[in-house]
Amino acid sequence: MQCTRAVARLATGISRIHLVGQQTAALSLAYAQPCRLCSSARVVDSAADKAKPATTPETPADDGILKRVLNKVGFTPNTKARLKVTSHLLYESVADKINYVAFFRDFSLPNTFNSWFLVTELHVWLLLMRSMAEGSETGEDGRFLRNCIVEAMWGDVNTRAKKLGAHNPSRTRQQIETLSEQFQAALIAYDEGIMSDDRVLAGALWRRFFEMNCDDYAHIERLVKYVRQQAVMLDSLPREQFITKPKVAWLDLDKCKV
Repeated sequence: MQCTRAVARLATGISRIHLVGQQTAALSLAYAQPCRLCSSARVVDSAADKAKPATTPETPADDGILKRVLNKVGFTPNTKARLKVTSHLLYESVADKINYVAFFRDFSLPNTFNSWFLVTELHVWLLLMRSMAEGSETGEDGRFLRNCIVEAMWGDVNTRAKKLGAHNPSRTRQQIETLSEQFQAALIAYDEGIMSDDRVLAGALWRRFFEMNCDDYAHIERLVKYVRQQAVMLDSLPREQFITKPKVAWLDLDKCKV
């Protein structure tokens, strides 16, 4: 399954593929430095540990009046301010809607900060890939949105890390720097994988997501299928649902079977 729009945006927004081959050794070193930030602390509660969140009925709004007001103050869908708001909404769709417990359970990951980051990183990369599709249509919108999503992610990462490592801020900063290096390496590896066949993508996921510690090939195959399906879902979203009024309906991992 190949996504043509994904290929187009990656070709303009990310490092060229031939660099990956030259940097394989460097990437391996980056992955070889696991960041087990506060590994003894659980970072995600299971469904049994928390009550169901209360749902608030949506309040109908007069879109016409709202649009005129936003236009007058310069808050139109194409402004930098609007894109920055959109970036936070898109990131929140990952942090708030992804079923982290399912990932920990099905892929035998410990409930730690590092595992949370690996799952978050994978979905943020999918958002970054989709964001770059807006570049050819609207100039720098895609690139600006991509950078804002990354900024939102690191803001959340720093907040969570400081809470978990409150007694050792120096150590926390070092581990955040390690995560940053691994994140950059992961983007290159995932980009190569999505533009190649399933074997290359499986290798990237094995090295990064599973940290070269997965002997169950069914897990890797299932995650490859999941990533491909999510990429197609995001690619099918029109600009209206991705930027103007973000509505990302992430696919349920439980429904993705090999």
